[in-house]
Amino acid sequence: LFSVRYLPTRPPMPPRARRPPLSIRLPRRAFSARSSAAAATTATSTPATPLRLLIVEAYDRAGRERLTSAGCTTASDTFAALLSRICPEDHELRLSYCHPADSVHELAEVGELSRFDGVVWTGSSLTIHEDKPEVTRQIELARRCFQAAVPQYGSCWGLQISAAAAGIPCEPNPRGREHGIARGIALTRSGRRHPMFDGCLQTFDGCAAHTDHVAASWAAAPVCRPGVEAEVLASNDFTPVQGLAVRIDGGEFWSVQYHPELDLGEIARLMRMPASRSLLVEQGEYSSEEELLRYSRDLEALAADPSNLELRRRLAVGDDVIDPARRAREIANWLQHLVLPQRRRDLDHVRGP
Repeated sequence: LFSVRYLPTRPPMPPRARRPPLSIRLPRRAFSARSSAAAATTATSTPATPLRLLIVEAYDRAGRERLTSAGCTTASDTFAALLSRICPEDHELRLSYCHPADSVHELAEVGELSRFDGVVWTGSSLTIHEDKPEVTRQIELARRCFQAAVPQYGSCWGLQISAAAAGIPCEPNPRGREHGIARGIALTRSGRRHPMFDGCLQTFDGCAAHTDHVAASWAAAPVCRPGVEAEVLASNDFTPVQGLAVRIDGGEFWSVQYHPELDLGEIARLMRMPASRSLLVEQGEYSSEEELLRYSRDLEALAADPSNLELRRRLAVGDDVIDPARRAREIANWLQHLVLPQRRRDLDHVRGP
């Protein structure tokens, strides 16, 4: 069911007794180690604890092909690279992948999902409010993850998936596409207390690329069905729900509508894709495709040289977007404050008093 990559920085440990072996496909290609220095350090130290994460590649096959043909990185590979950088040094990252938009055979059962310490949802070019199998399979997968009580994190599409699984309505944003840098994302009162935003500014910018969002009517009066708890954690003038936390059946899903995993170079390449380019010009974000292309080239130049102060001033880009550690803090916080504590509680429960 899942394809798997291990980061071969440390000797693998046996699987936990509470999780049965899973039948999996062989990996499509090996994933490189975090660094040779890390490998050398851990080779002579105590064996690392495995951290098993499932990445849900939410693009369908056609969407992935459009990304790669435009010179973009697939969403799952982007997350894999980020997770390899932020994985705690005393853990060995073991990544598995599934593609529920492609086939019903990629839809895992609750028992299979319980072997993972966390599930990460990528963005997608699909439309969340369309009733078609590529979408409904993913909503069902999120519900099964809730039932398995596996911590979930999602960017962009991932936020909309968490909402749809909870019965929260999503819709096209009447203002059109928010793409490039989402300005003035402000934490709500709940967001300022929430551990996903530990160490974050109360108002910041973030990389964004989306057309749909959680319905503004729900955001104005966030009422959930029985058994569902949801908190709006962040918003800005363009998108009323920029951060969301959902709890169902003992499972938690933390998500943001923007993209902490993307840098400015990747956002620039997404911006130049034909569908995005024409839509952004049509809605008046740019006066012409030439202006959009110039702006995207500036974003790429800044991604290549973050020390270019003139570009930073002209583009009004701060460390919240440029600095990789600050940009991805929400995902690192999800690991530190939700995934690892729950994993420790699970292990203590297995060991007993």
